[in-house]
Amino acid sequence: MARRRRIRWDRMAVAVIALVIVIFLFGSCVQHCTRDDDEDPSPVSGQTSSSSADAADPAASGSSAGTAPGSGTQTSAATTTASASLVNLPQVVTEANQVQSMPIATETGVTTAAADPGTVLPDSYQAVSMPNEAVHKGSLILVDKKHACELSKEDLDLEQVYFASDKPDTYEVSYPGHTALNKAALSKFNRLMKAYYNATSNTEIMFNYGWLKEGQEKSNPESATALDVQLHVKRNDGGYEYVSNVSPYAWIFEHMASYGYVLRYPDDKTDITGYKGGYTAIRYVGVPHAAYMYENNLVLEEYLELLKNSYSFGKGVLEYSTTELSYQIYYFPASKTGTTEVPVPKTGSYEISGNNEDGFIVTVIVG
Repeated sequence: MARRRRIRWDRMAVAVIALVIVIFLFGSCVQHCTRDDDEDPSPVSGQTSSSSADAADPAASGSSAGTAPGSGTQTSAATTTASASLVNLPQVVTEANQVQSMPIATETGVTTAAADPGTVLPDSYQAVSMPNEAVHKGSLILVDKKHACELSKEDLDLEQVYFASDKPDTYEVSYPGHTALNKAALSKFNRLMKAYYNATSNTEIMFNYGWLKEGQEKSNPESATALDVQLHVKRNDGGYEYVSNVSPYAWIFEHMASYGYVLRYPDDKTDITGYKGGYTAIRYVGVPHAAYMYENNLVLEEYLELLKNSYSFGKGVLEYSTTELSYQIYYFPASKTGTTEVPVPKTGSYEISGNNEDGFIVTVIVG
């Protein structure tokens, strides 16, 4: 009579567990491989916390008026959708290849109706869809009596100044517990302060206020952008006063443009800015713009007006070079409804910033 085999439940349990593990690993592998196949290995658009156009700290070396983008050869551009999450920085796209010189405009050149979805672009260009609210975001937005800041705190990408990892010990911070600035602007400011100390060995500079809500005590018109810094000097008696353009502080006035900063309210521009000088508020706008404004004695109002009137896409391009990089800069009007298809190079690096009124400023790195 045959012996009845005893069922080993412990062995069956081990086998079942092993089978479950194998099935799980196989499923995870399939899912991972499928996702890798679906993802674009070289994304067309993206956003970084610091501007590609400000990769170096160049000083201004020269500028010239350029020609308009456009050519007799016209093709419809593919449309790329910009990131829906826009902080108060330019939209940045970086490709491996640098863009070549923009094509020369001809009489049959590009049509530039901002609201026309059928706009024809040069074959080296594509269109990036920018939502209307993006007009109020970016490092070139103008905030004054006529143009209110429309940024929420979530748009600002704030960082506490005192606790920033790259903050040097060469300047002090008033109210260190809650003084904040936009991260990219703060990074450039910290580099400016390191260079200032290396040049002067002076440690009297005090970072005052930074981001403040519109209308808050001690705020100035652009404090709400988180791109504005009020600079003071700490006196030996414990008090402070605004930094003035005298030695050793004059070094800051002479070199801040190399780090993307401009003096926002010069004494001789009160009739243009609408605000008296007398206190030192510096504003981050990005290296090429700051360098051009400094070299040509322009405030932000004048610079934006110049771009709109003389360097609008299809009419002209501002070509400008620092000691490190060359740029092409142009204005493009915003659509009154929906989104705006902003023309940008298909390759290379560029930024898009709103002007807080009626259009976008595109900054292209050309080498």
